[in-house]
Parts: sequence; C-alpha cells; structure tokens
Amino acid sequence: MRLLSAVLCFISCLNVAHAKQLTDLYQAVVPAGQSQSAWQQQALAQVLVKVTVNPQVIEQASIKAELKNAGNYIKTFAAVSSEQGPALKVGLDERKVQQLLSQHQIAIWGSRRPAIVLWAVEQTSESRIFMQGAAHPVLAHLQQQASAIGLPLDLPTASDTYVPPLSQDEVWAGNWLLIEQASLPFSADQTLILLFDQPSAAQYRLTWQGYEAGQLVSNELLASSQQELASQFLTDLTAQLAGKFAVQLGSQQGQTELELDIEGLTNFVDQVKVQQLLSAMLSVKQVTVQERKADLLKFKVQLAADRSAFINSLSLERRFQSLQTQAEQTTPIETTDAADELFSEMAAEMATEVAEPQQDALPAVLRYRYVPN
Repeated sequence: MRLLSAVLCFISCLNVAHAKQLTDLYQAVVPAGQSQSAWQQQALAQVLVKVTVNPQVIEQASIKAELKNAGNYIKTFAAVSSEQGPALKVGLDERKVQQLLSQHQIAIWGSRRPAIVLWAVEQTSESRIFMQGAAHPVLAHLQQQASAIGLPLDLPTASDTYVPPLSQDEVWAGNWLLIEQASLPFSADQTLILLFDQPSAAQYRLTWQGYEAGQLVSNELLASSQQELASQFLTDLTAQLAGKFAVQLGSQQGQTELELDIEGLTNFVDQVKVQQLLSAMLSVKQVTVQERKADLLKFKVQLAADRSAFINSLSLERRFQSLQTQAEQTTPIETTDAADELFSEMAAEMATEVAEPQQDALPAVLRYRYVPN
C-alpha cells in the first residue's frame, strides 16, 4: 500500500505541463514540379490537417469544395530542397484558415500542444522486446502520422543507439515508478505505454495505458496488422485530447470575459512575458491589465472560446501554477432527507438543474502563480 501511494505521489509531482510550441503550424512543404493549383491545394490540405489534428477534415464536403480556392489562403512560397527532392515551402494566412474552420464550426488546436512520450513493447511467442530502431515499421508509422497532424510524440526507442534505462518486462508489468523516471528526460505532459501482442494468427492486439487525473486508464484495440493498430491508437488518442485542447472559436456560452490574478510577477520583463503568453492563446481575444499590486497583476481577459478552453490552455504552460482551492474548483450540492414525497421531488428537480453546467457557478476570479524558467 505504501509503494502504491509513493507511485501515485511521484506521478502527481510530475504533473507539470511541458507542452511544445509548433512554429510551422501554418506552413507546408509540397513537391515542386506540379501545377500551381495542385501545390496550393496540397499546401492548404496539409495545414488544415495540422490545425485540426484530424486527417479526415479535408474529406468534409464543405472543406473539400474550399480546397479549389486554396490560392486565397497562400501568403508566401519559396523553393527548398527536401529528402524527396525539390519542393516548395508555403506559408498560409493564419487568420483566413481560422475563419474558414470557425465558419464551418470545426474545432482547431493552438500552436502550443501537449507533449507525449511512448514506450512500445512487443510480445511474441518467443520473446518480449522493445520496438526499436528508426526503421521499425510501427515506430516509423507513428512518427510519420504524428508529424502530419502536428502531435508532439517522443519515441525514445525509435533511436537505433538508445539504451532504455528500464527493461521491457518492467514496461509490460506497468511498473509506473520506473516508467515515469525513464520518461523524465523527455519533459512530456503524458507518458503512455503501448503493449503489442498477437492473440491469434490473424489478429493483433494493442493495449495502451497511461495516467489521467491520477487514475490509470487502459484501452484495448484489435486489428489485422500492427500498423493498423498504430493508426487506430493515434485516432483514439487525438480524439481524447481534442476534448480538452481543441478550441471552438466563437463558442462562448454565457461569460465572455473573466478576471485573472497572477502572482509572482516581480519585474516588468516577466509582466510583459505573461501578457504576451496570454495574448498568444487561441482561446483569448484580448488581454488588458486592470491593476498592479506588489508581485500581483490583475488581468481582464476577453474570451474567443469557452472558459474551459482557456483554462486548458493555461494548463499547457508550465510557468502557470493554479492557486484555486478544491472548494473553488467544484461546487458541491448539499442535500437533506426529505420529510415528504413532494419535498423529495422538488429537491430532485433542483439537483438536476444545478448539475447542469453553469458558468456562473465557477469562481469569479481565476488565480495563478507565475514561475519563471
């Protein structure tokens, strides 16, 4: 029991966001030597997939039709060389791309995204081994697809020379204390283990596990090949992450602005950094300073999306530590035994109404501490 407590405590201490900043979110690299219309459509398609973290977005009828007008979204292009030969590096208009997706009510992701480290182990009838090497078909497939959708993945064993500091048996057994220790150098927001085996001659299985809000979550997938399992895994993973980090612009319900108190700002340089960080968030429309007091800055934040999207954006920035109390984060509902049937029915109706999401029930002021690098 003490060991389990120690593991959970260790994992909770590691729950500090180290999200990665994508600098090429609205850029694409396409092969040269094709028609202007072709490379423009290909460039727009690449960017739309990265911005939405969804390869299927370009299959939607409205988006597919807009690809014919890709030239309207191009800002810059230049000849470059790539591993595949001559290419064009294309820059697209960020504002127009966001307007397109917002117009069709498609959620988008900001440039700051959660970093994830994966440990992949395969069990065969003869042995249990790490999937290792840059040429490994599953690891190469994961890296290629993750790069296409702009999801930061670290696959330590994808290196031919990397020596894991833990064994494949320890990963397979789910020794999370050792797994998280081995993951520390990669500064990830989340650590996952991928366990591949083959329960039958025609079927492969992937069990993937990780901690979410202090709880171990396990998922299982079945497919006819390991590469297909890898694709399904990324689809399921991004769908889960989208619920937290994807932003639906213009989706404010109720509160369109909030007050944000940030402590720990001891100099003007940090104050400017914080205001720039907040202004760069996709979920923020405008940030203004309301008051300065010692090391505390009070901001008024106008939202471009739901309040929850803004709070999730803050969780991706490790320099912001929430100071909200447990009581402020949740609004408990106190109930008493009804003396009669009528009172019971009224209490049930009231509880149902309160249980529905209410922006007004959330704390009026969000409080954070800024921790410089």
